[in-house]
Amino acid sequence: MKFQHDVLFQAFDWDSSKYKGSAGNWYKKVLSNVGVLAEMGVTMVWLPPPTDSLSKEGYLPRVLDKLESAYGPEGDLRELLSSLKKAGIHPIADTVLNHRCASYQGSNGAWTKFGGKYSWDDTAIVANDPSFPGRGHQSTGVPITIAPNIDHRQEFVQKDIIDWLQSLKEIGFEGWRIDYARGFSGEFVGKYINATDPYLCVGEFWDALDYDGGFLKENQDSHRSRICKWIDSTGKQSSAFDFTTKGILMQAVKNQEYWRLKDRRGKPSGLLGFWPEKTVTFIDNHDTGSSQQHWPWPSEKVMEGYAYILTHPGVPTVFWDHVFDWKLKDKIKDLIQTRKNFGINRASVVNIEKADGNGYVARVAAEEGSHSQIYIKIGPIDWAPSAERGWKIQASGPNYAVWGRTGVPKGEEPKLPQRPSQIFGKMRIDRDVLKVGARRLPESAGTVLISCEYPIDADEFEFTDFEITVKAVRGSTSDSVTCKVNQDQL
Repeated sequence: MKFQHDVLFQAFDWDSSKYKGSAGNWYKKVLSNVGVLAEMGVTMVWLPPPTDSLSKEGYLPRVLDKLESAYGPEGDLRELLSSLKKAGIHPIADTVLNHRCASYQGSNGAWTKFGGKYSWDDTAIVANDPSFPGRGHQSTGVPITIAPNIDHRQEFVQKDIIDWLQSLKEIGFEGWRIDYARGFSGEFVGKYINATDPYLCVGEFWDALDYDGGFLKENQDSHRSRICKWIDSTGKQSSAFDFTTKGILMQAVKNQEYWRLKDRRGKPSGLLGFWPEKTVTFIDNHDTGSSQQHWPWPSEKVMEGYAYILTHPGVPTVFWDHVFDWKLKDKIKDLIQTRKNFGINRASVVNIEKADGNGYVARVAAEEGSHSQIYIKIGPIDWAPSAERGWKIQASGPNYAVWGRTGVPKGEEPKLPQRPSQIFGKMRIDRDVLKVGARRLPESAGTVLISCEYPIDADEFEFTDFEITVKAVRGSTSDSVTCKVNQDQL
């Protein structure tokens, strides 16, 4: 599965386009740190918008096929992409698809004629654009005012965007970050994913959390549901940044309101509690932090935040500033390596044991039934798992600690229930207990009852006459285990 065990790194901040240091340009600066990122355990790198832009930062793209930007020339970009891929790192492009700046004025004097290979006119602009008169269809999202909003309903627009994305893949990019995903329907993002098959596509669907006056509501289901709805609109193909978790977690660590981290179902309260496989978590980025400070994380609590996202499901994101400017590289690396060593991934299983005013404690398993597990504690709570049970400290700092273990201590071995489940017809696995129970109706016999004392998934076993052969047993040194049929059931 793509990006199952990945860690994303944002390799720029809001001021990177202004860089004039010894490396020469920003692409060269990142190039000089590729080895550092690989050694940390980073597997994907998110790079800034690569095209010609009216703004240095790249978020007002103009001539799409001109890969000359304030971050460096096309040649340096190609060199960086090649170096990242040689290091086993997937390059992700920041793609601004919602809007585009024109190169020329139209007959009415408005800036509505686009230059370069993709030379559109005002039919590429939505009809209800608030600032630039367009002759396209009505917008399918929330238009902005600072640049022409592109009409993605136009087939020529879709064709050209796909062509442009394919050209980015040809030079070495492998995935997309979708800027301002609220601006147009996710349906079109789904089309672009289908046409370009990115390693990762993640959308920036950012709107305000739910407040009661100035107080952040405890229940943020409606907020994370809006992000889920956008993911659904892409045909369930894109991931999304977890702005819900950012807001909740930031409030929790800032005010010791760790109870916010557990929803009424006992699950994580952000997007990762609803749809972890489609979640990309983060602490800060070029908009929320950096020099813009639109929604900054409390600086003294940053490592608490990383301790949470790097031990939980979803794909965690690490920010350039925290590694290279704040000198947190080693502490973040310890958490990334712990995540890797214990197999924590975007679909890992979280069991929240404490969430109150003193702190948060959760036990996270690599996957359902796995004995590869970690404990995470954040907050001032005085708590630790028993060392006698095999738990060993992996990473720690002010108000956070992570322990891990891979074996099963004596006395905690899985026990086979006295009465295996009895399920007629189609084979089924009971994933929440340490056994398998199933019935089927063979042609030559009556109902067969099968049970096994290990937690396994459907793709890990097969029926052979009246036996069940387990092809892979997690938490066991055996490659296969055979469970005999209860002959009394024939």
